[in-house]
Amino acid sequence: MEYLQEAVLLGIDLLVLVVCSNQYYKLRKNCRALKDAPQLPIDEQLADRLRKEPDQKLKYAVIRGSVTPIGSVLRSSMSPSVTGVLQTMTLTEHRVARAMFGFWQEEKQIIHVSANETPFKLVNGKQGVEIVSGLSAELLDMDTVYENYEPSSLTVFDHLFGLFSGVRQKGLQTTEEMLRDGSFITAVGELELDDGGVRLHPPSNGSPMFLTTATKSTLLKRLEEAKSSTLLKVILSGTISVVLIVLITRKLYKRKKQEWEEDKLRKQLEQSRATRRARMRTAVVSEDLLCVVCFVNPKEVICQPCGHVCLCENCAQKINLHCPVCRTVIETKAAAFIS
Repeated sequence: MEYLQEAVLLGIDLLVLVVCSNQYYKLRKNCRALKDAPQLPIDEQLADRLRKEPDQKLKYAVIRGSVTPIGSVLRSSMSPSVTGVLQTMTLTEHRVARAMFGFWQEEKQIIHVSANETPFKLVNGKQGVEIVSGLSAELLDMDTVYENYEPSSLTVFDHLFGLFSGVRQKGLQTTEEMLRDGSFITAVGELELDDGGVRLHPPSNGSPMFLTTATKSTLLKRLEEAKSSTLLKVILSGTISVVLIVLITRKLYKRKKQEWEEDKLRKQLEQSRATRRARMRTAVVSEDLLCVVCFVNPKEVICQPCGHVCLCENCAQKINLHCPVCRTVIETKAAAFIS
């Protein structure tokens, strides 16, 4: 229990350090992949370029073009005049919850998400690249076409229940987002040539897929900034871990040092007591009065319950189980005075 507080803090900080480190290495990997990814124009030479690649594919590439649906478009549920190719509807609960130290703070919790997708491609002139699994993109820039917040009308019972449960609802927010047709975006992913033409889909090597309005340089800048901020978190949490480890080690060292000093003092006191006892003992003792173990010091201790006076004080400190005379189990020992 002496080191419980430091150990708990160290465990939490190490957990934060692991999470931040994993995020940092992931961002660093993504930055390197995006930096090395070629940006290819959507033109007649794109298919010829892919035919020269192994398996007719590029593991990671960047293209830019206008969003064009393949077939029918999606219409906004809340704004029917808006059309697009990707659609998400999100229902979010706004609430007030009691935090760790009793303070109330606002929170958001997503209750339900629905998504729709229609096949589409990025077009530049007459050439196009089909986008596969657009909703699985790690970064997906879509326009908010509808947003509505409805505050909750709470009764007295709701307020009392929220006081005891620690959660009180404030309202519900409905948000609709769409990737509109005609939007000019940047797509990053794996380019592949098949019988139907050129397709871009999530990379098979684990790199992230992006569908964003930002250019490659702007996207790379964002990732670099996120990587730098994550590195600062890693350094901060690592420093805290080192400080906590030093504090715990220092406490352990002080405790051990105190135990060593106490043991040294105890040995010195025992040696001093043994010296004083040796001076107080008579110089000449008959053989039948000598300790049956060392045959040097006189008998000074009686073993109970057998009652044998057979040990000197030095040997009595080492023998605790059986009487050396009759092998009876020793329950207690006491000083014996032989006149």
